[in-house]
Amino acid sequence: MLRHLRTILLLAAAAFTPHAAAELYTVYLAEGTDNPDLRKQVQKLLPGTAEAPAECRYVELKSTCAQPADAEAQAAAIEAGVTHLPCLVVADAEGAYATLLLRGLKRKDIEETAALAVAPNREQLAEKRSYDARLYLLFARCQFEKAEEELAELVQECRSLMEHEHCTDEQQQLLGLRCLYPLLMQQYTNAYKGAHTPASEAKLLEAIAALEAARDLAPNTALGKRAHDERHRLRMARREARKYE
Repeated sequence: MLRHLRTILLLAAAAFTPHAAAELYTVYLAEGTDNPDLRKQVQKLLPGTAEAPAECRYVELKSTCAQPADAEAQAAAIEAGVTHLPCLVVADAEGAYATLLLRGLKRKDIEETAALAVAPNREQLAEKRSYDARLYLLFARCQFEKAEEELAELVQECRSLMEHEHCTDEQQQLLGLRCLYPLLMQQYTNAYKGAHTPASEAKLLEAIAALEAARDLAPNTALGKRAHDERHRLRMARREARKYE
């Protein structure tokens, strides 16, 4: 009786360990490469049986992001750790923890990813991938048409990324020059209605402060010099505009 009870308790405990969590499989492919033969090849490698095969999603990544949904798919792939295509991502309820190239992939390779699910640095690696995905998505979203409400959201996200612990000085300068400054200038343009108002003037000063911060962060880099040139151009444009005010 005690032996049976011990067995039941061990099985119950195992059911709540990370190893027992159902794996989630996703194959990321280049646009136009998904096909039935590839899916059959992948399915043979996954755990499960013919009667109860493992479920697997197939996501094609477009070479050019023509709409926000394309960029979101790319960002999700970055967050999953995708660097080459085609590949298989293994995840659980806590997120992705392994990325395997399909070329030469064996079932044993998939089984051995279990160790990565409990790796001590898993959370740190996931945080870095999440930051990289947010960075990519911000730059991508800045290329699309933006409503006024979205501009405010993007400005907030940009500032958040600039203050992130994973943000390098180079990335901070890039974000300031290529994202924050243009976003603030767009808000200024939207607020300008043929004449300056306190709100539009405040937004312009905010944009100038972002530009100068990007310049001063590393003045001698290529980005620093571009920020310097843009600040000079803006100063000249402001001086010219005052002639007609």
